[in-house]
Amino acid sequence: MSRSGKTLWHRAEFLPNLQRMPCAAPEGAYIVEHRHFSDVAMSFDFTSQLTPDDKVETFTAGQLIFAMGQPGDAMYIVKSGKAEIRVGDHVYSCVEAGETLGEMALLDDDVRSASAVALTDCEVVAVKKDRLLSMVQRNPLVALEMTRYMVQRLRSMNYQAQYDLLTHLPNRTLFREQCQRALIRAARQDKAVGLLHMDLDHFENINDSLGYAEADKLLAEVATRLQLIVRSNDVLARLGADEFALLVDVVRDEEELADCAERLLGIFAEPFESKGAPIYLGASIGITWHPGEGNDVEVLLKNADTAMHAAKRNGRNQYAFFSSALNAKAIEFLTLKSALRQAIDLNQLSLHYQPRVDLKTGKVLSVEALMRWNHPEMGFVSPARFIPIAEETGLIEPLGEWALMEGCRQQKAWMDAGIAPAHMAVNLSARQMGQEGLVDTVRNILKTCDLPADRLELEITESALMDDPNMVVEKLKAFRELGVAIALDDFGTGYSSLSYLKRFPLDCMKIDQSFVRGLPADRDDVAITRTIIALARNMRLKTVVEGIETEAQLAFAKAEGCDEFQGYLFSKPLPAAEVEKVLRGNV
Repeated sequence: MSRSGKTLWHRAEFLPNLQRMPCAAPEGAYIVEHRHFSDVAMSFDFTSQLTPDDKVETFTAGQLIFAMGQPGDAMYIVKSGKAEIRVGDHVYSCVEAGETLGEMALLDDDVRSASAVALTDCEVVAVKKDRLLSMVQRNPLVALEMTRYMVQRLRSMNYQAQYDLLTHLPNRTLFREQCQRALIRAARQDKAVGLLHMDLDHFENINDSLGYAEADKLLAEVATRLQLIVRSNDVLARLGADEFALLVDVVRDEEELADCAERLLGIFAEPFESKGAPIYLGASIGITWHPGEGNDVEVLLKNADTAMHAAKRNGRNQYAFFSSALNAKAIEFLTLKSALRQAIDLNQLSLHYQPRVDLKTGKVLSVEALMRWNHPEMGFVSPARFIPIAEETGLIEPLGEWALMEGCRQQKAWMDAGIAPAHMAVNLSARQMGQEGLVDTVRNILKTCDLPADRLELEITESALMDDPNMVVEKLKAFRELGVAIALDDFGTGYSSLSYLKRFPLDCMKIDQSFVRGLPADRDDVAITRTIIALARNMRLKTVVEGIETEAQLAFAKAEGCDEFQGYLFSKPLPAAEVEKVLRGNV
């Protein structure tokens, strides 16, 4: 439907046997509903040309009739049953009794460009070129019908090459062509063109939980909703998987593109439905435009993709405009990602350790293991730069496992030297918490390092707890059974439900340094910190105050009855050799 509410019919005269469908698309776009070739009924039955002397070959369901790349020295008439024409896993056609297979390669004297597989038990008859010529001489209608049939196949194959068969939207190939035409038109008319790249947020979870069939239904519904709100002269496409794109033809200003993005996001306000249950989806959108940010289709697609990923990093379910600064960040992201992969292989990473100090005795009770990266060319790379990249790319999983192994190995070495702190605290990311075999990984590392489980503490952020509370509770209970201590890190920065919080088997609550910076002068920070301390005390948890940098902050923590602190006032994170000196003075 157009925004005016009128149904739009677009040119499809060149596909007489494919159903037309109403849609919102640019003028002149070929929007049709795909049908299998077998849906296009043939008026001619080729089995009528067979004789009793013809050799009939029998194939069982799933058996290969001919393979792509084989010589096309014969075509086949299907006498009974059904067969499929395939390229890889993609089915291009379903062929029934009375129809033909492989005629194109025969007529072209070429190798076969597709494979044919029996869909059911079927019978076929091979027809070589001389036999086909004989058929044509006896009945010229054979040539006419074969030509008509091949034209229909070619048109349908052309459609499948340019349109997404699930949503019936233009695919990436056709979208590029339409964008190129729009850029040429815009340059000629001195107009601007906008491009929006939309990616559904966390849609992989839908695939995993509901299955691909239900996920496909949701994608089709997303496409339907999108088509209802785009303008008739704009082009909506599915680029692949859960990615869509919109070409906005003739743009006045950025505000118009922002409004367009808002309308796209608006389709997710109401829930979708799967098996009778409501499903809430969201999306992130990147926006770019011509001529301001590129004169080439590939550049515009890259810029829109860059902006889309920025929207995801900013919290998802929003849109972001491309800018040169974003492009610089994207280049940095790719550079760091590549370098980080190499850093793991080349052992450029190390652990530094920050002491946690008993507020009553002043002794070091624990140390927290923190990753550090010293690149041979870039120098020291801040964890604030590379940890988010590791999280986003999945590299945090091997990194996290390495840190756990290295931290346990170091704790065991200090135990053997008689100077080990009570706990070695190692951070677990939200992504690691989602790993199936995490508990076994921790158990195996403890065994490999010969480290008692009660000398290890795992720090888990509040947001990681809430990603899947039921799964997290089970894993934390398993850690508890091993004897590993659990600390809730950065408390107050997430959105924990207290009803969930009481279910988690925790030993320690760490107060995030964002609340500590303003102590003791900032009333809000004082009120929040006191509330967290009271909550931890009532839940019988130890409290650790992070980020203590001044004597005034330390005095406040002592006065409020906190158990431990860590921060630059006592020590910054140090290499193992320097921490060892602190630990020896601690004995």
